[in-house]
Amino acid sequence: MFAKLENKILFWIIVILGVFGVVLLYWQGRQYQKAGLNQLRQQARGIYHYVVLTRELISGWKGVYIQKDDAFVRKTPSEFTADLASFAGSNAPFSIKIAVTGSTSPAHRPDRFEQNAIQRMKVQGETEVWKIFEDEDRYRFRYAGPLIFENECQGCHSSIPSTKLVGCISIGINATRFFHNLQKDARFFAIYMVFALVITAFLLWFMLRNYVISPVRQLNNAAELVRNGRLDVSVNLTASTEWKRVGENFNNMVQALAKRQNQLEKEAQEALERMKSAFEELKKTEKYKADFFTNITHDLKTPITAIKGAVGILERRCSEGATYLNILQRNTEKLSSMVQDILDCSRLESGEMQLNLQEADLTEVLEDAILMSMPLAWKKDVNLDYKVPDHPCVARIDVKRMEQVIINLLSNAIKFSPRGETVEIRLGWKKDFWKVTIEDRGPGIQPDEVELVFEKFFHRDDNVQGAGMGLGLAIARGIVEAHSGHIGVRTDMDKPGCCFYFTVPVWEESKERLS
Repeated sequence: MFAKLENKILFWIIVILGVFGVVLLYWQGRQYQKAGLNQLRQQARGIYHYVVLTRELISGWKGVYIQKDDAFVRKTPSEFTADLASFAGSNAPFSIKIAVTGSTSPAHRPDRFEQNAIQRMKVQGETEVWKIFEDEDRYRFRYAGPLIFENECQGCHSSIPSTKLVGCISIGINATRFFHNLQKDARFFAIYMVFALVITAFLLWFMLRNYVISPVRQLNNAAELVRNGRLDVSVNLTASTEWKRVGENFNNMVQALAKRQNQLEKEAQEALERMKSAFEELKKTEKYKADFFTNITHDLKTPITAIKGAVGILERRCSEGATYLNILQRNTEKLSSMVQDILDCSRLESGEMQLNLQEADLTEVLEDAILMSMPLAWKKDVNLDYKVPDHPCVARIDVKRMEQVIINLLSNAIKFSPRGETVEIRLGWKKDFWKVTIEDRGPGIQPDEVELVFEKFFHRDDNVQGAGMGLGLAIARGIVEAHSGHIGVRTDMDKPGCCFYFTVPVWEESKERLS
């Protein structure tokens, strides 16, 4: 709800103005009440002083005489005050009472408020006490001032010492109408405040919407278009001079981006053309290289074949020089193998190697490859430890090429194994792949060479004599990957040797038996 800026601004305008209005209404109500109570107190204080002055004046006159029927009757200050209180109680909106401590007269006996007022005047020395009394919807203001007998009062009250607080003059004012008017004024003020705050909120919202939210929204919409790739947009912000400058800067930025994008597209197109040209040249070079290797290997195979045939004839006809003929035979075989590796590598790179895929048992393929590698193992005095599952391990493979992969890996393991050590060959199943592992106890492979052993012409620094051209592992990787498999090597620096492995997919009909 409040995710949008305009909703947040509207919310906080309402909250701020609402808090301000509540505080102002509370403060204004308190001020009204304070002013009203002060007015009531001033009225009560005026009545009190009027009674005190009247009592002092009558006391100074030693009483006053009023005509009652045909005679004149003397009135003391107390009698005059009693008559005034009686008259006020029936004709005036206020009442007057002389409350005297210990009085036996019900008219002068203090009530609870008056007792509390006399006690505070005696103990705390207060000169006036007032309080509001509320009864349902009616209000009454009570006021009490000290009643002190001055020297002038000794004529009538000789038994009471002068300047002694003997009671209080209690004044009551009917404040119901006053408080009703006060509440009415407070309601009118609250209505006025609410109306004023609503108008203020509307004006603030109108101002913010036109001078803040609308420009921001326009900028946001334009930025969305720019983010989506539209660089032909522009904004027209006229809310203020500052927004106008912001809009001009935004338009200049978009124009600069459009110009830069056109320049980059042009440069990218030129770079693409150069890449295409370079790629075509590279394809030509690769084709020339592939054709060269293919042609030279084909050209080399013919004389090598002729040499091998001639050596065979010489071995049968000549008994002398057999040693030299054997050397010639071995090196001819090695040269023929190197030429074949170059030809296979060239075919793999050019994608011209054709696989004769058929369903075959990897167990038999592995056993044949081990048998063909046995002479090399006997020569090096290396043991071959071979374990395979009891069930057939059927896969769709090119048998001759898969034998070539296993022989290459076995040859490397045997060549790099010390005399008397064992090469472990294992065949297992992992998920949807057959996995062949060949582990030796040779010098191992350094961690920085693990990613390089399957590259063409790679030779380690500690390579043994007669290790070959470095194409065997590269050819093995190409053949395995052509079978949708994976080839790799694991090495542990804490123990000698390394473990080569490769995987080929399990034949679909074999998965049911495995599961």
